[in-house]
Amino acid sequence: MHILGKPQRVLAVDVARLVAILGMFAAHVFPLYRYTVPEAYSPTFTGAVASGRASVLFMVLAGLSLALMSNSLARKGFSHPKIYSVLARRALIIAVLGMAIGTVNEGIAVILVHYGLLFLLLPLSLKLSRPTILVVSASWLVFAPIIWRPLAADALGQSLGHNPGFGDLLHPALLLQDLAVSGYYPLLIWIGYGLLGVALGKCDLESRNTASVLALVGGLVAVASYVAGRILSLGHVEQIAAAAQTDPSLVPTLITTGRLPGKSLDPYLADAAYLWLPTGHSNGLLATVHAAACAVAVIGLLLLIVPRLGLLGQFLAGAGRAPLTLYAGHLVLLPALDNFLEPSTIWWILCAFTACCGLWLGFSKASGPLEFCVRVLSGAGTKPDPTNLADRN
Repeated sequence: MHILGKPQRVLAVDVARLVAILGMFAAHVFPLYRYTVPEAYSPTFTGAVASGRASVLFMVLAGLSLALMSNSLARKGFSHPKIYSVLARRALIIAVLGMAIGTVNEGIAVILVHYGLLFLLLPLSLKLSRPTILVVSASWLVFAPIIWRPLAADALGQSLGHNPGFGDLLHPALLLQDLAVSGYYPLLIWIGYGLLGVALGKCDLESRNTASVLALVGGLVAVASYVAGRILSLGHVEQIAAAAQTDPSLVPTLITTGRLPGKSLDPYLADAAYLWLPTGHSNGLLATVHAAACAVAVIGLLLLIVPRLGLLGQFLAGAGRAPLTLYAGHLVLLPALDNFLEPSTIWWILCAFTACCGLWLGFSKASGPLEFCVRVLSGAGTKPDPTNLADRN
């Protein structure tokens, strides 16, 4: 995308953020599995579709948003050091917010600290050319899980066991290990999703050819990696059952959902065949490639569809303009709602709140409350120094 010229908001990217947010709502509200007959379980729709994929889409969009934001700041005349300063402050604000909110809802693995750190690290990749960043992101997504698995196996049981908080700053070694390797969103792998987003941000997102390629390639890789993962993993049913200490008949559901009552796939980390698991949040090789491909396919499809939706697209994009507000808001609301309401009722309350945001932001062109605060505190809303107007990408 060209940097000079009038910046245009890509509505499909906002709608993709909405899809990611709704997917995380579902994963946090609904169970991943249901009881069928005694001692048997089957995946729910949320467990089979949303879990794992929604948060990866959210992280890919973080990298994409970073690239678009950098271009936008450059158009305004911000110098390169000033752009990095804004992005670094934004990263720290989001990380601090994540540490504050994480303690409010320990029942959910809060992604904001990792999201913030991603914004701190990814600007180092913004100067890379599109072909280079595509190669780097693809290589990272392939090799990082291979490097991560033995490290995670050695660190099994050495995670924080809770969302990162301010108190964990007193134990920096354990905090760093949790964030990078042993936690729920190990940055050693999840940086790859951000790099992929940066690569997408360097593409011409207004081109239908680009959108078609993203949808087609992403869809094909997603299907191929998932089918390969199921076939390879089901060939190791006895090993998985022994590691998870469960009945072999439960392994297909466990492979889909990642956990069952008292059971998880973590003990299987010691086996190199763990890499072939297609399970969301397993961070195995095929699971990582599959989740990344799903994110690319969703973004490509929305780039094709949203421009044709007219006012509906504007409404949907409006809700996607406030991902931080919606994400943080539902984290705060869920502990209270869980005590009184059924999951389906909670889901519709969250959807209604999201729809109100869509109506407000979609047609007022305003920003969400938290997005506005982050923009002001990071300095993104300030006017650049006139002496730097010539220093553009």
